Amino acid sequence: MPIIIVVEPHPLLRLGILQLVSTCLPDSDAKGIDYSALSEVQTADRGCELLILSIPSFEDIHKLTAAASHAYDPKSILLLSESSSMPDWVHNCPPTVAGYVPKNAAPDVLQASIKLVLAGGTCFPLRSNPGTSEKQTEPITVTQPAEPKSWHVDEAGVPVAVANSPASECEKLGLTPRQYEVLVLLARGYPMKTVGRLLNISVATAKAHTEMLYQRLDVHSRNAAVYVAVSRGATLGWPNIKTAKQQTAIS
Repeated sequence: MPIIIVVEPHPLLRLGILQLVSTCLPDSDAKGIDYSALSEVQTADRGCELLILSIPSFEDIHKLTAAASHAYDPKSILLLSESSSMPDWVHNCPPTVAGYVPKNAAPDVLQASIKLVLAGGTCFPLRSNPGTSEKQTEPITVTQPAEPKSWHVDEAGVPVAVANSPASECEKLGLTPRQYEVLVLLARGYPMKTVGRLLNISVATAKAHTEMLYQRLDVHSRNAAVYVAVSRGATLGWPNIKTAKQQTAIS
């Protein structure tokens, strides 16, 4: 039974995160605390498998990660931030910091990130450039490709298709090129309407591809599909994912 500590100052948000954790990991022992509790840690909670740490600002990252590491000695830390962009120096945090998820991410993305980190992987968005605006702009339209494309989100938050596509991931997952593209965009938290617009297909077609890829991966939800894909060694367009453990079953 993995012990998961959620450090979040806002009670309602903390409760919501705990609910997401209990939904995707029903056998876990999840506890929520405020920042003040970092100095009142119980001995039984030390050495937890995962600590989900909410950070109010980038300036507080090192102070809070140090306090959390001292209090709970977690195997891994997953950062939650108000900002969608991550500064370069976040990568200079202690090696226990294994991921970074913005608070505006879809619940499925957070759940998949939690499972990925617990499986021994890391998950970080692309690095941002100083002074880059986080303002959302209109996504690009992509025509039907001959080969699957790898997607990432640029500094402005816009989905961008990368020309050198990992066709091997389609073979690894047993998906068609289009099903793989749909999965990559679902992993980013985009709703079905946006997936259809980005791939220049109808919402009904996007849903059909989603149902088919669920069947091929033997799953029933978005976060389960992402977890299975990453567990099998797929990167899904996240260049900084490194899986240390390969699992083929959903816990």
